Amino acid sequence: MQYMIKTIASASLSLLFATAVHAQTPRFQPAPPLEQGHSHNDYWRPHPLFDALQIGFKSVEADVFLIDSTLQVGHERAALRPDRTLQSLYLDPLRQLSGQHYIKPAELWLYVDIKNDGPATYAQLQQVLSRYRALLSTPQQPRPGGVRVILTGDYPRQQVLADSNRLVFLDGQLTDLQPDLAAAIPAVNGNWKKTFRWDGVGKIPAAEVARLRQLNDQAVRTGQKVRFWDLPAATAAQRQAVWRELLRYPALLVGADELTELKEVIDAQRGSAPYK
Repeated sequence: MQYMIKTIASASLSLLFATAVHAQTPRFQPAPPLEQGHSHNDYWRPHPLFDALQIGFKSVEADVFLIDSTLQVGHERAALRPDRTLQSLYLDPLRQLSGQHYIKPAELWLYVDIKNDGPATYAQLQQVLSRYRALLSTPQQPRPGGVRVILTGDYPRQQVLADSNRLVFLDGQLTDLQPDLAAAIPAVNGNWKKTFRWDGVGKIPAAEVARLRQLNDQAVRTGQKVRFWDLPAATAAQRQAVWRELLRYPALLVGADELTELKEVIDAQRGSAPYK
């Protein structure tokens, strides 16, 4: 009898947990894809992945730590939880969506920011991704509506590039903005504050406009994307000014923590003339 009571109690708790998890998942309606929005530290949102997809973002970022044999998602070790893995927050939900991320076929970029032990994390990631191969757009098999996994952070570059069976792409540095690297490195990144001095206050200097234009034009030629991080964000006015400037250049990805705010800026700027 005691065993039966424990079993019933355990089943009840499992049901309550499943109900709570289900209640936290939003009702998903595919949106038109947005070309330039990037969900920075996406896992911090109330509904990781879904909050970005609901407004059409085509790029999301998850920080990953290898803990034992699990790929746990979080910004730092103290925030990790065994139930918050790359599979549970991203890969399994994407499998359930069956490629219906947007109202029309479009590729989703899933940035995986490796935070520790690059070689071992990459090896484990390859094993995990092999179970989701049908979802993926890979170097060997591009899929128009697939998920392109892009490694960033502390990844083992040479190990990945030497792997002829790799299922991932790489996020490079600004120096990787080259046509012969585009197939393996479709995107590059840079620290805004090490490249530009403008902080969103006043008018952007002409020399920095020229630098943005040069980077955009180079990326258009190579078929790559450029993403800057550590953007000025002291005030909403500053970050929105920087976003508006970046959105003028179609090869630039614009990363943000404030997804709805960025979406409003994108909507307001839609139809305006690009840079000249």
